[in-house]
Amino acid sequence: MTVVVLDLDDTLYSEADYQASGIRSICAWVRDLYGVAVDAADVLVAASAGKDMLAEVCRMASLPATAKESLLWHYRLHSPRIELSAHTRDALARLQDRFTVAILTDGRSASQRLKLKALGLQHLPAYISEEYNSVKPEPLRFERIMRDFPGHGYVYVGDNPQKDFIAPNALNWRTIGLRGVGRNIHSQCEADLPRTALPNQWIRTLQELPELLC
Repeated sequence: MTVVVLDLDDTLYSEADYQASGIRSICAWVRDLYGVAVDAADVLVAASAGKDMLAEVCRMASLPATAKESLLWHYRLHSPRIELSAHTRDALARLQDRFTVAILTDGRSASQRLKLKALGLQHLPAYISEEYNSVKPEPLRFERIMRDFPGHGYVYVGDNPQKDFIAPNALNWRTIGLRGVGRNIHSQCEADLPRTALPNQWIRTLQELPELLC
C-alpha cells in the first residue's frame, strides 16, 4: 500500500489562522494578567506589515521588552483555535480509506501536537522535527518512515519549495506541491530553485489528491 505523508502548516490548514489564534490568546492573557486591553486585530495588522508581533504586544500593553519571551512561550503552548476545511476533511477521509497516511512537519513537539489535537489528527503517525532533532531538508525522518513502513510506495505533499521536496525527491518519492491561495506564510516562488527542490507536480486543492493517486 502507498504511504501518503502530509506536511501540516499551510498544507492541511492555514498557518495564518494559527498565528491569529495565538495573538488572540496572548491578548486575552495580557488582559487577564495585567488588566490591559490590546486589540488582536491591531497586532495582526502590524504583523502583516512585517513588524514583530510580540514586540508590538509589549509596546501596546506598555510591558518591558523582556516580557516578549513569556509571550512567545504562551504563543507556542496555547491550545489553537484552528480547524480543517470541509474539503480537507473529505480528502483526508478518502485518503485514509485507501492509503496509510502520516504527518511530517517542522516545529516544536508541543506546538505541533497541540495543532494536531485541535485538528482532530492526533491519531495519525506524526514525525515532528524537534522529536528527531532533524529539520527539512534533512532526510532523516523520510528515511525513518521508509523503515517504519517498508516495501511501500511513498508520496509527500507539502507547500514550501524551499525545503519540503528536496529529501523526498532524493529518495525517489513522488512529490506533490499544494498551491496557496495568497495566505501562505512561506513564498512559493520557484525562481532560482534547482529542479531537485521542486515537486513532481502541483495541485490547487487537496480534493484533487485521492483521484491523482489512483
